[in-house]
Amino acid sequence: MLPYHYEHTVRVRYAETDQMGVCWHGNYLLYLEEARGEALRHLGCGSYAEMEAAGVMTPLVDVHLRYHRPALYDEVLTVHVFVEEPVRATIHFRYDVRNAAGESVLEGTTDLAFISSETHQPCRPPLALRQALAAR
Repeated sequence: MLPYHYEHTVRVRYAETDQMGVCWHGNYLLYLEEARGEALRHLGCGSYAEMEAAGVMTPLVDVHLRYHRPALYDEVLTVHVFVEEPVRATIHFRYDVRNAAGESVLEGTTDLAFISSETHQPCRPPLALRQALAAR
């Protein structure tokens, strides 16, 4: 499998900043979730709701973030999403968030598990995801 890379842009909204115009650190998790969801759509998995309707839920089981510089109000950030490891009962995402100048704002990783909606036990990833990543 070749590494998978997806790019998603977000704009820091006023409500996401503090009095200094700096993006609040917790908002990055929302940016990563938005980018990850779009990456999964791009891979042909559909939305989280569609995966859940097909019997697969994807709880977040691990998060690591490293902040390099603040993002500011109205800045456009590019969230680079990478899948570089084989997908099993979990999927490991790596992120590099960059500002318009190309500077790294944040690096991070998240792990999501695949569990059956019915039994809440680990299950195989959706077939569309396995096929899309295997084709790379």
